Formats: sequence, C-alpha cells, structure tokens
Amino acid sequence: MQYTIPHYFKSFHCIGGKCPDTCCAGWQIQIDPASLKKYRKAKGALGARLHNEIDWKERCFRQYEGRCAFLNDENLCDLYLEGGGEQAFCKTCRTYPRHIEEFEGLREISLSLSCPAAARLILESEAPVKFLHGETDKEETYPDFDFFLFTKLMDARNLCFRILQDRSRPMKLRLAIVLALAHDLQVHIARGTLFKTDALLARYEASTVWEWFDRKLSSMEFTKDSAERTLQNLFDILDQLEVLRPDWPPYRKQAESILRFAMQKNTKSISSYATAGAPVFQEVFSDVVTEQLMVYFLFTYFAGAVYDQDAWGKMKFSFASVILIRELFRAECLMNPAEADHERLLQTAWRFARELEHSDPNKELMEKRLGNERLFHLRHMLSLLF
Repeated sequence: MQYTIPHYFKSFHCIGGKCPDTCCAGWQIQIDPASLKKYRKAKGALGARLHNEIDWKERCFRQYEGRCAFLNDENLCDLYLEGGGEQAFCKTCRTYPRHIEEFEGLREISLSLSCPAAARLILESEAPVKFLHGETDKEETYPDFDFFLFTKLMDARNLCFRILQDRSRPMKLRLAIVLALAHDLQVHIARGTLFKTDALLARYEASTVWEWFDRKLSSMEFTKDSAERTLQNLFDILDQLEVLRPDWPPYRKQAESILRFAMQKNTKSISSYATAGAPVFQEVFSDVVTEQLMVYFLFTYFAGAVYDQDAWGKMKFSFASVILIRELFRAECLMNPAEADHERLLQTAWRFARELEHSDPNKELMEKRLGNERLFHLRHMLSLLF
C-alpha cells in the first residue's frame, strides 16, 4: 500500500481550546462499528453518559443546539478528558482534520481546509506544495477499479500541479490552462479515447502552450454581464445547499449583496470590479494563496473521477470553490477593509469549507449543479478569471 501526503501534513497539531471554532459542532459525528461496540461496554459514570448521549439507531453522538453532547463550555471534549485521551475517540474524531481518499493500492491523505489550524498550514505555506510518498506491506484489490483511467487522471493532475506552480507565469494563465486541460481530458473520457491522453498531455506540457493560451485569452471578450451572471449562478448553488451553521445564510447573503452592489457600481468593465476591495484584497488574496487553494482542492478531489468518470466536474468543483472563497473575502474587504487581513482570509476559507466539505450531500449537489454546461461551460468559468 502506498501513501501520499502534502509536505506540511506532519506539522499539524490540534490547538484545542485556542481554536477560534470547534470541530465538534455543526455537523453530525458518525461513530464507527468498533467504537460503538467499545462504548456499549463502557462502565462507570462515563459509560452511563455514553449510553445516554449516543443515538444508537443513527450511530452518532447526540447534539444539543448543534453541539456534540461531549463538547463542554470551554470547547473541549469531555470524552477526551475523562476517557484517557485519543484512545476514547471514535474513528471520525481520531481522524479529523485528516481526510483520506482511497484508491486501489493508494491512500491520499490531506488536511481539511475546514479546520482553522489546517487552513493556516495550507494557506501560509509560501513554498509550492510537495507531495511525500510512503509504502507499507499491506496489499488490497478493488473489484472493477479502472486502473488505466486512474493512471491518466494522475498524470493529468501532476501536470496541473506543475502548471499551477509555475510562478514565472501569470495566475490567470495558469488557471485557464488547467481548466482547459481538464475539459479536453473529459472529452477523451466521454469518447472512450483515453489512449490519446498521452498526446493531449504532451501538447499541454509543451512550452508553446503558454503563448498559445495567452493569445487565445486575449482574443476572447468577457463582458461584465457574463462574469456577473456566472458568479451569481455560483452563489445560487450555495443557496441550495444544506445549512450546517445557522450564521452561514445571513453571512453569505450579506456578502452576495455587497458584491452585487460593487458590480453595479463598477459598470465600465469586469476589470474595474476586479480592483474592488483594493489594495488590501490584492495584497492578502495573493497568487500564492490562489495556487495553494487550487492545489489543495485538486489533490483532495480530482483523482476521485476514477469512480464517476467526471474529471471536468472535479476541476469545476475545485475552481468554483476557489472563486467563491475569493469573492467572499472580497466582500469582507469591501465591508470592513480595516479588518480584512490574513486572519480574516483564513476564517473565510474555513467557514466556506465547513459548509461544503462537512456534508457529502452538499459536495454532491454542488458538483451536480456545476454539471449544467449551459450555465458552467468552459467559457463561463474562464469569465471568472479577473
């Protein structure tokens, strides 16, 4: 079995009571079968509390006002404190914020952006992300696993990483190329012509690709109206998602209102809107931040296309997430520029990730809505590169 982690992975440590939020509220904490069996046998005062505070039918901890029954007033876990540390945790609590994607013979382990401490590691990493590899003696097989498709997805993703991390090139150009690459890869997947993927990647890896895309983008006219419609369509998706935190809908709606006003105020072109929130916005939401977010989302989700054959959908999901975080932070800059610093950017990122990544139905619904090519064609996505 092989393992892959980002280089900052082992630097993570939980900051406990110093955390600006808690991972024990706002989402249902499922309990794995082994932990359920252990909790059912627990004795004493803690055992009695476990028996009362577990929903045995749903196999999860009970919640009160959205908070886990074991989360105390200091935002610390009583199960951890009274049960002897991490050994008392169920698999969910023991694993988070580590996120594991499973493939035949490979585990890819990342840190979830929804954790404030993890978000800091992800977004404060100045160096391009490197991926570290390890191996164990464990072996496994997955029935019907499409290893040929998986290999092509990994080759494409590795090329996307190299393109995104080429800091000698403009970020707009880097993003445009990886979007187009995933779009073209999807054509081969849909047509059953994966054997042509190597030639496709060779074209995108050629040095001439930069000049070609630069000319192509320069020749494409993106109006403010088209960008505004696409951005509104993205926010409309957020409006359809399951709400995990009660403060999320008013926050999102306020941000949307602020951005709409900024769009209407900057009527000349999309470039005039792109400077909204300056100079703090450009200073804080840098190209490095954009790069790290894109690499994070692609590492976490892109290879999952091996299970649904939707590489383009995974790319759009990743890109849309980065754009939404960008625009939510732009709203912060417009609303209160004095407080729109790097700490506020971190908060914006992990608040967004909590609403999206803590809910499988939300992730599935967002990807399904992004699959509407009438609203989210490649050209529509490119219109958001401002």
